[in-house]
Amino acid sequence: MQFVGNKDEEYASVLPKTDIYPELAISEFQRVFHFLSDETEAGILHNATVARVTVNRELMETITPFKTLDALSMERFGETQTGTLLYKQAVFSLAANAIINNQLSMNATKEAADRQEAIQAKADHALVQYRRAIDLLLNGKETYFFAVV
Repeated sequence: MQFVGNKDEEYASVLPKTDIYPELAISEFQRVFHFLSDETEAGILHNATVARVTVNRELMETITPFKTLDALSMERFGETQTGTLLYKQAVFSLAANAIINNQLSMNATKEAADRQEAIQAKADHALVQYRRAIDLLLNGKETYFFAVV
């Protein structure tokens, strides 16, 4: 098992750009998230696709008046890069959480018991990153403090 970002090959799959949201490259997921996993390119792409649907649904009411993520970002943050960055963080963090939780369910052996707590902390951290990114996109500022307890 290797770190997701240390695979021998950089994955080429992408979730295409839409009228509202940017393209999401699975290679970017690999570069950002480092956790032990034997996840395949197809598995990461699947989890990122499901996460993207979830994020898009959560942002739907907020983004509709703006028509695009760039327009929302320009209004809330004065430039477009922040919106794109937060959107990618939300999608990729939610996908990472799903992948790590799947790994947790598969590692339920005595040998893995020592690692379970560290893996769970990584999954929880990814979920906090997701919630923070969504909060910033929805409100233009952090309105909640998210912590794992």
